Amino acid sequence: MSESAVVKFICANQGSVNVGDLVANGCFGSDRDVRRIISNQDKFVMCFSGGEQKVVAKTELQLCRARDCRACSNVHLCKNFLLGACPFTQASRSCRLPHELTSEHNAEVLRQHGLQELDRAELCTLLLQNDGSLLPPICHDYNNGTGLTGRCRKGDSCNRLHICERYMLGPCKCPKAHDFGEPQPLKALQARGVPDQLVHTMKYVYFNKEALRKRENGGHRNSYQQMLRAFSSSDIHAAAASVPDYAGSDDGLNGRPRQMRKKSSKFYKPGVT
Repeated sequence: MSESAVVKFICANQGSVNVGDLVANGCFGSDRDVRRIISNQDKFVMCFSGGEQKVVAKTELQLCRARDCRACSNVHLCKNFLLGACPFTQASRSCRLPHELTSEHNAEVLRQHGLQELDRAELCTLLLQNDGSLLPPICHDYNNGTGLTGRCRKGDSCNRLHICERYMLGPCKCPKAHDFGEPQPLKALQARGVPDQLVHTMKYVYFNKEALRKRENGGHRNSYQQMLRAFSSSDIHAAAASVPDYAGSDDGLNGRPRQMRKKSSKFYKPGVT
């Protein structure tokens, strides 16, 4: 199986999957074949979640933000279409922005990035976790200090997400918000055009974004240790024992179950259509 097929599979399953499940699927070759493919750090990032080694899909591709761009290396698409919520399409009216993944420009750009096999929903998953312009960042001031809004002076008018950062790494019982559907984070997401059907996927997206951010910041051993601190001691021993040499220090959408072709493990496929 090709690298692009692995990327497509991961993007169809929350943007990250357990390495063991990827191997057990049986569609991508042997354990050695899979690990050789996901060792490409331009396309994949390793991290841990719940003691399980995971691989996160990565790309340099972004959504072009220029109105009259003639030629660039980014994809030319209507952002609302990408998110599965263009009001013009839903009203059977014509949108001025491109809706075609197969246009000459987009087909070539996707091919150059090895993403030509992705459908719109899979591309949406990939870009949400890689293109920093699409989603609001988490408010660090909210996560520091006491009180309802921590050190954030903007309160509910803040355009950053008031959501617990530790919640992205695993279960947390602190008094901070742990639900993207709460008023402030929901408002911040809606301001970026995120439709209601994607809100429940945001924990996966932001976990993946954090894994990619830590890897981008050069966090090999340090990032790995930060991730492990979110787990119990038993999880730490299990995780450390399963780390392959090439990924041991790397740190790392959407609603309905998806049955694997050769195994009974269940995944989730993006709920956008």
